[in-house]
Amino acid sequence: MALYKNLKRVRTRTGKSQLEVAHSVGISNAALSNYETGYREPDLETLKQLAVYYGVSLDELAEVKPSAPSVYDLWAVIKNKEVAFNGKRYALKPSQRQQLRKQLAAFFEKYDPVVDKVEK
Repeated sequence: MALYKNLKRVRTRTGKSQLEVAHSVGISNAALSNYETGYREPDLETLKQLAVYYGVSLDELAEVKPSAPSVYDLWAVIKNKEVAFNGKRYALKPSQRQQLRKQLAAFFEKYDPVVDKVEK
């Protein structure tokens, strides 16, 4: 996937508008639009700022390393003091993180895990 597609994918995944992202990163909305359509490419400093803003690596944005689709371990994610859901960030207290762990455990115990195929 090309850089411009990755930039748009991570922005839409966060639920942010181009205007919100551009303002937060300190670039114009037109510049971000150009990056996401492939008309122009960001310089390295802007690319770094976008990666930090989105919480992804430069490797993920530029696909430096081939990668499998991202799978996030929710158990590890909720160890963080802050989490994001549906484009909004939340600061969780330890008791709230524990409650969320219990609710996730109850939810997922109803489902069978995916068994990874081992290549021979």
